[in-house]
Amino acid sequence: MSTTASLTGKAAIITGGSKGTGLGIAKAYVKEGIAVAITGRSADALDAAKAELEQLVPDARVLALTADNKDPEVPARVVADTVERFGRLDILINNAQEFRTGKAVQDITEDDMRASFDSGFFATWRFMTAAYPHLQHTKGTVINMASGAGVQAVRSHGAYGPNKEAIRGLSRIAAKEWGADDITVNVINPYVASAESERYEREYPEVITEILKGIALGRIGDAELNVGSLCVYLATEGGKYMTGASFDVDGGAFIRP
Repeated sequence: MSTTASLTGKAAIITGGSKGTGLGIAKAYVKEGIAVAITGRSADALDAAKAELEQLVPDARVLALTADNKDPEVPARVVADTVERFGRLDILINNAQEFRTGKAVQDITEDDMRASFDSGFFATWRFMTAAYPHLQHTKGTVINMASGAGVQAVRSHGAYGPNKEAIRGLSRIAAKEWGADDITVNVINPYVASAESERYEREYPEVITEILKGIALGRIGDAELNVGSLCVYLATEGGKYMTGASFDVDGGAFIRP
């Protein structure tokens, strides 16, 4: 039996699953026989992602749900729809996030800060709360996306970075509290290619060149191969003895103790 055979038939929610990191995780999951509910704000992007996943794995079970993470009612609805469709919930991936950057702390607006925390920290907490009874039943897995921008205090990320650090703090506390239920809660700090990073590379190649100089491996990672494979492992029996941890999937961009 392969190390991931036990994942067949499980069900996951992946917020922001229509593109970038979320879609990469969804690809890795459907290849392992995991049913996925992907969320996003664009119905067209979700339809395209669903079609791509079903082409990749013809018998993939994919539920596409239009959702804006800033809406407090969204998490409960998404969890209910997922359980109704798949009959269970084993894995929660909190990935969706509005990206408000490029401003010094003194120039950040109330809207920038609220959008960052509403779409990130508060949505993560709400999804975790809504999913908890189902994850308790399945001894499930939570994986929350944070960022090196918070861990390393990157300039011009005064709304985005603190929000991501709040997610890490919440994750560590949940890991301690939910350990008694055999629910694991971990964090990934990714730096991988996405439609947004590719657009940025086209517009600002000189910036990307400088960024690559600071990455030990000298390249940007792949969402499915590097983040998706870790998300697969963290949901397996082998990965279920790690909780409350932060994993830097960034090619050595931010090497730390």
